[in-house]
Amino acid sequence: MKKSEFKRIERKYYQERKRLEGICVGDLVWDIFPIGLQEDYRPAVVKKVNVDECFVNVIDVSTDNSERQYNSFVTREEMTGSHCFTKNSLDKDYKRYASIIKDVKEGRL
Repeated sequence: MKKSEFKRIERKYYQERKRLEGICVGDLVWDIFPIGLQEDYRPAVVKKVNVDECFVNVIDVSTDNSERQYNSFVTREEMTGSHCFTKNSLDKDYKRYASIIKDVKEGRL
């Protein structure tokens, strides 16, 4: 492996690690999945962040409040940036799922 390739991989690793370290229990993240030519977004409440293994455990609030493990997801900052959602629309999601977020933060879920 060339040193430049190693440096590129190392840089991506540390970027992902920093991204995961910025996620807190009770934050909303979104799973993206394709529907035809478009994408749909499923919100989930973060229950646990595993920085070393690069995943989060979440409560999937879009379906049956089941616990899932996400390796790929979008954060609030990414939703308002590259996915063109407004801060107001994301605030509505936080209000809609406030009771579940509270339960997760207090360890009841």
